[in-house]
Amino acid sequence: MRARLFVIKKSKLFIGLLILLIAATTILGSNMIHVKSADVEKPKGYIAIIIDDFGNNGKGTNAMLNLGIPITAAIMPFLGSSLKDAETARDKGLEIMLHMPMEPISGKPSWLGPGVIKCAMTDQEIQLNINDALDQLKWAVGMNNHMGSKVCQDRKSMETILLTAKGKGIYYVDSKTAEKSVIEEVAKELDVPYFIRDVFLDSTKNQKEVEAQLMTLANIALKKGYAIGIGHVGPEGGEITAEAIKKMYPKISEKGVKFVFVSDIFDIIDQMKNDGK
Repeated sequence: MRARLFVIKKSKLFIGLLILLIAATTILGSNMIHVKSADVEKPKGYIAIIIDDFGNNGKGTNAMLNLGIPITAAIMPFLGSSLKDAETARDKGLEIMLHMPMEPISGKPSWLGPGVIKCAMTDQEIQLNINDALDQLKWAVGMNNHMGSKVCQDRKSMETILLTAKGKGIYYVDSKTAEKSVIEEVAKELDVPYFIRDVFLDSTKNQKEVEAQLMTLANIALKKGYAIGIGHVGPEGGEITAEAIKKMYPKISEKGVKFVFVSDIFDIIDQMKNDGK
């Protein structure tokens, strides 16, 4: 009988100790999680990198799409790998933009590709080209101009382009290929969501120069809160730019700058306003 009572008491003691151990683990665990979350610093700035000229199977395409870093893929429509690149970018979780070819002041027509927007076009022709391009690249949430120095200075053309973008619920990024671009002015008047490119990252064969431009972009973000850079696949950048982004990613992250998609910047700006910045 005494042995039985001893076993019962021992069992109760074991259960009691087990309950205390579980409770202590829960409390300590919650404290550890709390401390860990408190140690995570809010980013000091944000950068969005747009990579232009997807769709033509340009050099560095695969490297860019497989970086594992948030980039916004700007894809030209109606080219040999336009749809393939868009589908791959979507599957990789990347943001997609329509990289719309537009008439430049100078340059080879062969650089433009099909579906180009020209100043001599009617509003209906411009709308049709954009709508057809967005039908192909149906995952696009934004648009920027491929070349387009002439169109970007033409108010009539840009009014139609921006109103079409607004009607489709997409944002516009001025690549700033035109010194006298009217995009910002017209976008404000028409209440179209827009951004302006801060830094061109490449158009060089020197990786060190691209790395320096990436750091310039990060420094702008630290001052302004965010910054937008544009790089390229193909001869304007390609594998050199991809390698530079890969190398600079940890260095820029260590400075407290986070890589985001272009569309994320809308929320970032709203938060900055709420914070009184």
